[in-house]
Parts: sequence; structure tokens; C-alpha cells
Amino acid sequence: MKLSKKAITALSFTLGASLFISTAFADTLLGSGYDRLKGSAKNTAAQMEKGLNNYTIDALLTLKGNDQILFQTTTSKKIDTTKQASEETTVTQDSDGKSSSNYSYFDKKQSIWKNGVDNKYYVTEYPDDAARGSRSMFTNPFNEKGAPEIEKIVDAVVGGLKDYVQVEERPDGGKAYSGSLSEAQVPAVINAVSSYGIQQMIRDQSRMEKNAKMTDIESDIFVKKVVGTAVENKAGILENVTGDILLSGKDKNGAQHDLTINVVVKLSGVGNTKIALPDLTGASVETVNQSGGLTSKYVGTYKNNIIIEKDGKLVKIGERTFEITSVENGKVAGKLYETVKSGFEANYPDKYNFNFEYNPSSTKSLSTFTYKNAKGEQENGQVHGNGPGKIYVDLNTEIINNNSYRSSNRPNFDGQFSRVFEE
Repeated sequence: MKLSKKAITALSFTLGASLFISTAFADTLLGSGYDRLKGSAKNTAAQMEKGLNNYTIDALLTLKGNDQILFQTTTSKKIDTTKQASEETTVTQDSDGKSSSNYSYFDKKQSIWKNGVDNKYYVTEYPDDAARGSRSMFTNPFNEKGAPEIEKIVDAVVGGLKDYVQVEERPDGGKAYSGSLSEAQVPAVINAVSSYGIQQMIRDQSRMEKNAKMTDIESDIFVKKVVGTAVENKAGILENVTGDILLSGKDKNGAQHDLTINVVVKLSGVGNTKIALPDLTGASVETVNQSGGLTSKYVGTYKNNIIIEKDGKLVKIGERTFEITSVENGKVAGKLYETVKSGFEANYPDKYNFNFEYNPSSTKSLSTFTYKNAKGEQENGQVHGNGPGKIYVDLNTEIINNNSYRSSNRPNFDGQFSRVFEE
């Protein structure tokens, strides 16, 4: 079960806000623990982006409903900022108990990725004269657009909750943070954010995977308990962060259900993480160009539904079509257009309708195409394969540098498209 970008964003905000609050505590002889922890988080993120030569990040996210695993993902990523290389393995388990894995490797000369569906390695080699420039192996979230505003909101929400968590000096010179909040101590605003985040995740998943059973919770979601811990080493780097959030809500019949979110993040191997080019001897390998992994086999028509929420229900109001008309000599061409049912025009204004053509192999940075939105403004977009018979499209892409970008898709836009096959 794959979480959509909207679901991940909503869930991340819920986790982040709750964890920040769970680690807020009173002014002690050490000063404000909340401020010290936040400072440590900022320092860690800054060092991971620029400072630490190499390191390993391990993360585990588990979502349970009534003690049954609904979703679990484990990720291990090795990063070498000096050699501009990274290696990542992700294993995901869905509510049916089925597991899938993804692997990726990147350095200055090539990138390699493999998903668990076709068990094939896709290799893209970069020419020596590509002038790709310096690539950021890790993006500091505190420098992201809108981060200062979110930080101010969290600071304001924490308010008088700084009396519920403790800080302890460790024998090695580091610090250990721990704390918890009960149902009565959780502010109403956190319950509101959590309710929105979880509902958004459930709705996104029900649209993406019709057969996936997420949870029976539909309404009246609130936080029952939050427990968080963090370990900081003597250099001021966070090495281990854990959080447990217990939520409760009602199903369509009014029955109460519990939902548990557990997250564990570890930073290790600082200065001694080794990244090696994978041995593909005997493996199934396909060489692809720099067209976002696209080859002529992706030529075809892809569609998804335009869905909005109205009167508490999900309603299909139109259809979105993405056509890849040709992939030839490294050049990709196609078009995107949207159609909306009569009577729903006001619910989805400024429909996309554009053609595009670009040559990724000739670019020196990101493989993006340009297009004009409904207002005639030029924007950047990306398209790449996303599994058998699927593609993913990012629009309104902001280029940060030669190898970094961020996308801000407009409301109700779904970037995942499925191939339309003739019967």
C-alpha cells in the first residue's frame, strides 16, 4: 500500500506536531528543553545537509488499527555527501500482509533503481560532460518554503505544555529527552490537525487502492495519548527519535476504534558509512536514457479521475488524461488535458490543457519540461514511470538548484496515472 504525497504530508504534519509537543518541557537549570530540542533538531538537519561526510538513516513507520498492522514501511538510506552518492532500500507491508521493496543507488556517473514488481534493475548512465553540478543528498526541512510559518504555529500551540516532559544529562555528555501527554492534556488544535491528517490519508488510500483495507475510523478522531523520546549525543546531533501516538475515532455505525502510529528514526554510521556500487552480475538489467526512465514502451494514454469532496462525500466530477505520444532519440512528447462535468466548473476552475516536448538527455540538470497553465503562466513539470502501466506526473515544479526541486500541485490534483489498454 503506497501512501500518496498528500497523505504523507498530512501524516507527517500530524506526527511532527504531536512529537514536538511531546518533547516540550519546563525551564530547568538547563533552560527550556523545548527550545534546546528544537535547536538540536535544526543543527542535526543542517549537519546532514552540509557537514557530516557520510551517515546512515534508518526509519520505521507503523500504522495499526485495533492492534492489526494496516501499513508498515522500513527505510534504510546511506548518504555520502563528499562522494555525492546515496543508496536506499525500502520495504513496505500493506494491510493484506503483502510486502514490496524498492532499491535505489545514485552517484555522479549513474543511477540504479529496482522495484519489487518486476524485479529488474533500471540503470541510467550520465555522460562525463553532463556538468551535473553539486547535488544535495539531503534537504534540510527547516529551510523548506513555509517551514518558518509552521514552526511559529507549533511554538504557539506548545504554549503552556512545557511542564510535561523531562530532560536528562547522559554520562557521555549528551542528553535524553522524554515525555508524554494524556488525552486531557492534548490541545483541541492538535486533535483538529490529527483528525484532518488521518481522514485525508484514509481518503487518499481509498482512491488509490480500492481493495486496500485501511481502517473503519471515519469521524470524531482525537488523540488519546502521545509518548516521545529523543537521544542527543555530545556533539548536539540527534541519534534516535521515537514517537507513539494513540488515536481514537468512530466508524460509520458510531462504534469506537483505536489507531496507533509508531515512528522510529535513527542516525548512525557517522564518518564510517560505506556505499558500494551494487553487483548486478546475473541480474535482469535494463539501460534507460535520461528521460525519467521513459522508453518507447510508455507511449500511450493514461488517465485518472478528478475527485472532490462535497457534502461529506467523494464525488467524481471529471477526468484527467495524460498522453505520451512519442519517446524517440531521447526526446519525449505528449499532452495533458482535463475535462469537467457540466455543473462542476466552479469546483475545478483553470483546467490543464497543454502540449509539451523536451529532450532530457540534453539537459545538464533536472529532466523537466515546460508548459503553460490556464493563466498563460509558464511552469515546469516532470513525468516518470511508477510501476507497470503507471506513470507519475509532478506539475508546478520549482527548481531549487541543478539537482534539487520541489513540487506544489494544486488542490485535487492527482499525479498518479494508469495506462488505458484496449480490450
